[in-house]
Amino acid sequence: MAAQGLSGFYGSVFRRSITVRVLIRTTDGRVLMLRSGNAWELPGGVVKGGEDPRSAARRIARATLDPEFDVGRVLVLDYVQGVQGQADSIGFLFDGGMLSTSVTSFTGAGGEWEAGFIPLADCGVDEGRGGEWGAALEALELGTMVELVNGEPVSAGPVAAPTLRRMMPPLEGFSGILGH
Repeated sequence: MAAQGLSGFYGSVFRRSITVRVLIRTTDGRVLMLRSGNAWELPGGVVKGGEDPRSAARRIARATLDPEFDVGRVLVLDYVQGVQGQADSIGFLFDGGMLSTSVTSFTGAGGEWEAGFIPLADCGVDEGRGGEWGAALEALELGTMVELVNGEPVSAGPVAAPTLRRMMPPLEGFSGILGH
């Protein structure tokens, strides 16, 4: 009975998936999107076992564009809580930088997917800048990273400065020697 309980606990702990996506923009305001079905999505995928998120993002971007391609900083970190038996997931959105290209579309992987540089306005970004897109644009503008939970910004209140702590309590007769 106890083993079954632990199995359920450990199963829930280790069922989290880690995904990565890369935001690659052009100098004229387009975004690289991939389509393998009906929906356009940013280049991305799952982080494989033994692989860190940055390496996974680099692998995906290189498979899409160029074997020498590299990714920049993390723009968005999103923790998505699973519902009704689905596992939780952690998603990283990396900055893929800007390209100067006149290419509008291409296919890859033997025709398995279609890629297009889509105008930002056509990518489903609304003026309210909500969700992951809004967070990514905010992170780019501010030069920071935005943390989300279930696609909503985490409102971290003001951070108080830590109180000064001494490494050692003051010792009688030594305070003059140490200059304190």
